Amino acid sequence: MSEMLLTDEFKATLDLLPVNLRSQAMATIQRLRVDPGHPGLQAHRIRNAPGKWECYVNRYWRIIYDWEGSALRLWKLGDHRIIDRVSGRVFSPQTAFSRLEIEDAGEDEVAAASADGSAEIISWPAETEADNPFAYFPAAHLRFLGVPSDLVKSVQKTCHLDDLETIEGLPPQTLTWMLDLATDCKMEHVLYNPDNLLFRTTLDRLQGYCQGSLRKLMLNLDPVQARYVESKHSGAMVLRGCAGSGKTTVGLYRAIERAALGRRVLLLTYTKTLSSVNKTLIEELIGPLPDNLKVDRFLNWLVDYLRREHGLEFNIVDGTRQRELLQKALRETAKSWDGDFPELSHGFLLTEIQQVIKGNGIDTLEQYLGVRRFGRNTPLLPRYRRAVWAVYTFYQKFLQEEGLHDWSDIPLLGLKKITEKPLDDPYDDVILDEGQDLSPLQLRLTRELIKGGDPRSRRSYMVMADASQTIYSRGFSWKGAGIEARGRTFILRKNFRNTRQIAAAAARLLEKNTLLKKEGEFIEPLWSHRMGARPRVVTCDLSDREVRFVCEEILDLVGGGYFRLSDFAILCPTNKICQLYLDELTRRNIPGTIHKDQDFNILEEKVKVMTIHSSKGIEFPAVFAVGIRRGLVPRYIDRSGLDDEEVLLDYERFRTLLYVAMTRAAENLFLVTTAGKESPFLSEIAGFVDHQEFCGQK
Repeated sequence: MSEMLLTDEFKATLDLLPVNLRSQAMATIQRLRVDPGHPGLQAHRIRNAPGKWECYVNRYWRIIYDWEGSALRLWKLGDHRIIDRVSGRVFSPQTAFSRLEIEDAGEDEVAAASADGSAEIISWPAETEADNPFAYFPAAHLRFLGVPSDLVKSVQKTCHLDDLETIEGLPPQTLTWMLDLATDCKMEHVLYNPDNLLFRTTLDRLQGYCQGSLRKLMLNLDPVQARYVESKHSGAMVLRGCAGSGKTTVGLYRAIERAALGRRVLLLTYTKTLSSVNKTLIEELIGPLPDNLKVDRFLNWLVDYLRREHGLEFNIVDGTRQRELLQKALRETAKSWDGDFPELSHGFLLTEIQQVIKGNGIDTLEQYLGVRRFGRNTPLLPRYRRAVWAVYTFYQKFLQEEGLHDWSDIPLLGLKKITEKPLDDPYDDVILDEGQDLSPLQLRLTRELIKGGDPRSRRSYMVMADASQTIYSRGFSWKGAGIEARGRTFILRKNFRNTRQIAAAAARLLEKNTLLKKEGEFIEPLWSHRMGARPRVVTCDLSDREVRFVCEEILDLVGGGYFRLSDFAILCPTNKICQLYLDELTRRNIPGTIHKDQDFNILEEKVKVMTIHSSKGIEFPAVFAVGIRRGLVPRYIDRSGLDDEEVLLDYERFRTLLYVAMTRAAENLFLVTTAGKESPFLSEIAGFVDHQEFCGQK
């Protein structure tokens, strides 16, 4: 018989299966071990995964395996969809395997384990009638009720409900909840469909269940914040605030208060996710949005306006074609360049074109040569500026020849149109959340939205911003962005969101951003008096195990009554990693939602999965910042040929990205990384965090 090896993922899936299905899987594994050629297994090669085989557990479930020498390696266990998702990327040569110890079975027992799933090795005594409804609950749902992971199988195997009391180690509160569920006739819909256990109304009916805190966190208004909600100012006002100071909360309540007066109000954000969150939270407070209150993402609003008012349509270049056109422009520039052409990476060129040239509305090389940059008192070296401008000129020419635009062209056109023809019905109040991530040109455009109409109208324009959280733009002065707010710039210094421990670690990290301090935009926060656990750096022995740790920790925290599912966010450096976590949550029956979903709801009873960029302006009781590794945070984008300060600027932006992730957490923060690949930023906060190692078992 072959030696049996299995991945952590395979073992985790096997452990989470309901009793009957797990028995079928074990029977299939035993058959595969004894007679891998048995026709009942229906074993065959997988076409698009060289060297890999699949066999059937039952009509719906499959096992993916291969051989290494005489050892049989079990890679994946799942429903038939795992075959559809198979590719070379999911079989990493660095994947860890462990030995599967199973007792040798007799020929009769093996023969009984038919591959169609009809065999059942584990069963209740035939002479008794089982009345334990929790035997059919998925493992994750039992964990939500507080069943410890090592007792899940015991609960599922227990024949009678009363016998649950004999399970040693089952928490008394968990036992109470389970008995209440089983004996309350109003809860039958939960017992017959455990998915209903996850609905908010059901959770609220479970006595003693931890009260969700996300609403209180996002919707609590402090008297200091209320001052700016109720302000009757006209013209421009800038509200600067440190992370956690409640700028988003001020914007929400001000939008509601102004709209209630019958005024026409526009609340804009830079990211789609924050716009969706703002709309959800306002609806939580007042119900459906009134007609005179508009909540939108800046670019969405602008494109809709240009289509509606000017009949314009846009063919936006996709990422692949954009890269091709930029490389073509680079080649054409190099051909005609007199002397040695500077080394300019794709990433740097795209940033310069979109954020500096188009972001400032620059029309000439002379303007570009003199534009001031974030962290500098002098412009970038003229040699580089001239090279970038030449590439930009070719790039725009190629876009126009193909009838294409990139997204940064839209604000340029929008400002031109709205300046030529102001709004017939301007907004009474415009509120910008996370304004530091809009470009100067975008800010100038939004400033135009309160102009026109009756000059006696007291229209207001409020920008809420924190330069220390700038991820997208290169930085600017408010005056340069067309916002005259002298005497009307206010600061929120109090951090209402984070515990002192989280705030201290985040502040320590940000102290390293020297260029930010040069700009005079850094706000020294006043920390809250709330105490809590120190942030925890979790170092996994393998990258594959990061996702396993996060799922296990969520199950433990929910089961212990500390948090609800809606209190958790998993923040990832890339969209690809987001999808990896969402897939694992789905496989484990843990409800999750990703920020890209059309119906993303911040208050829904699900774990939220999003990129760090998309989390701007949002906060959660518990945050897992994952993939905090070299090559991701920071990404080490190539900056060949650039001076040291330009390279430092890029490096500091990645440090800012981690700072944003850390300051999303109100109560608990986990920074998840892999041994030997730790982000260098983690060493900068070493004295402010606790450490934990994870090797597959908690």
